[in-house]
Amino acid sequence: MNGTQRDRIVSLLLGAIAGISIGISILDIIGIFPGWAARLTPFFVGILLLYVVLERERVESVKFIVRRLDRGIDRVNNALKHLPRSSSSGNAGTQLSESSYRSIPYKGMVFRSKTEVRIARALEHANIVYLPPTKARLNIEKGRQSREVDFLIFEGGRWGMLEVDGPWHTQTSNDARDALMRANGLVHIQRFDSDRCYHHPDVVIHEFLTNLRSQGLPQGSAYGLPREAPPTAP
Repeated sequence: MNGTQRDRIVSLLLGAIAGISIGISILDIIGIFPGWAARLTPFFVGILLLYVVLERERVESVKFIVRRLDRGIDRVNNALKHLPRSSSSGNAGTQLSESSYRSIPYKGMVFRSKTEVRIARALEHANIVYLPPTKARLNIEKGRQSREVDFLIFEGGRWGMLEVDGPWHTQTSNDARDALMRANGLVHIQRFDSDRCYHHPDVVIHEFLTNLRSQGLPQGSAYGLPREAPPTAP
């Protein structure tokens, strides 16, 4: 018996009980079955309360399953963002993988998972300047390449990159990505497990900022950016 049939049967039974209780009450009022409405009312109320309790337990079970699925989708999205895309698959494959991401609006920005939204909220509460998930154009050995960055965070004259790592991240791929970022000048990179980011975003941000603030400022700049040479007189 599937859920729809079971719900239909339960609804019919509850309707029949309600109809019987109303009929007994009417008969009691006109004196055919005096006192029976008062005797059966606790029975009918007990049945209805039992149904309410069972229904609430079922709803809570469904909510728990939905929350687990939602966190699982977040992990998959975080993993998909960092999978290398094969050039042989063409633009169609790239567009398909990008369209499979979720788009969750928050403060006029777009995020790919609720985990990223939680990190963004923690940054908001800490009054930190940051850039949401975006693509950066990087120099590689032979040309240029686009890579997605989870969060770029600016604090105390320093830029740092915060990455939310899903279960499919590997140390090898992470090291290769981090080396490419550092080769392009972004040296402060910190990675955090997606489960930890989801459940303890404030702790993650506090740890990230503590580590970032302990780093020295880049030489030649008070704001973490290279100073331009003063213009020469004509």
